[in-house]
Amino acid sequence: MEELFPIVVALSVAMLAWGLGTLVMGLMKGEKRKLTERLAGTSGSVGAAGTSASIVVQSETEGMPTFLAKSALMRALHRQLTHAYPETSLLKFLGLSMTLCVALGLVLLAWMDSFWMGLVGAMLGGYLPLMMVLKKKNKRQRQLAMQLPEALEFLQRVLRAGHSLSTGLAMMADELPQPLAAEFRRGYDEHSLGQPLDACLREMARRIESTDFAFFVTAVLIQRQTGGDLSQVLGNISGMIRQRIRLQQYVRAKTAEGRFTGYILVCFPVLMFFIASSMNPEYKKNLLGTSSGLTMLSIAAALVVLGLITIRKITTVKV
Repeated sequence: MEELFPIVVALSVAMLAWGLGTLVMGLMKGEKRKLTERLAGTSGSVGAAGTSASIVVQSETEGMPTFLAKSALMRALHRQLTHAYPETSLLKFLGLSMTLCVALGLVLLAWMDSFWMGLVGAMLGGYLPLMMVLKKKNKRQRQLAMQLPEALEFLQRVLRAGHSLSTGLAMMADELPQPLAAEFRRGYDEHSLGQPLDACLREMARRIESTDFAFFVTAVLIQRQTGGDLSQVLGNISGMIRQRIRLQQYVRAKTAEGRFTGYILVCFPVLMFFIASSMNPEYKKNLLGTSSGLTMLSIAAALVVLGLITIRKITTVKV
């Protein structure tokens, strides 16, 4: 089983680097922070801004223990978990991560009789739940982005028919598909319970974390202050979002070859290792049975991960 060691190490390093990078980028992304600050300041009154800030703080720490709510990292993790699995609490998620971490670490430690393999197994077990949360959250964000243009066109037709904005939100909650309908339902319920509509829209923008949805909320808040034809503005925003989605799909198709190259760079060395080992068993012994061979494998795994990250950065084009 020693030939699995470099493979497991490479996978664990890649998964850990990707997960930490995704989490850090979510915390440090300046564009969303600027949009949030702009949305928080559009009302022009201290009372409304204070209400919005209190809503944001309450939403970020809702369902969290006090000692965990003090940590910015735990609040960010709780926000990601709320997007992916709203019915799951942060304590359950942390308990599952710790259980998998200990279980997989002990299994690999007993199976391969190696402390380092047990450590690698513990890292993989602790990261697997986070990987599932990030994957589910990204899938939900893509669904929201694809549903938003149709939702804005629906609201545009509702406003042209003479209904109010709050009535339009209620109709969107009833008629739109999930998961966007659930967000409008929550916003309308908050407004029905006494929250100002401006604060409800800001809270929706903070929850959804979409630049396109932030444009919609900003347009609505500005229109409520200055007046104008909101239905025409919604039509323009819907057309802009459709153009952005079409451009994103075009860019993704153009960069598919680069991403496929990255996958080949990761799989090809592993495949060649097994082929060479089956043809010449002494080759495997020289790599796995000596310190210099293990050093070379570690350097190769690190370079493969670095190449994959570089290709991912090159092929990721923000639109």
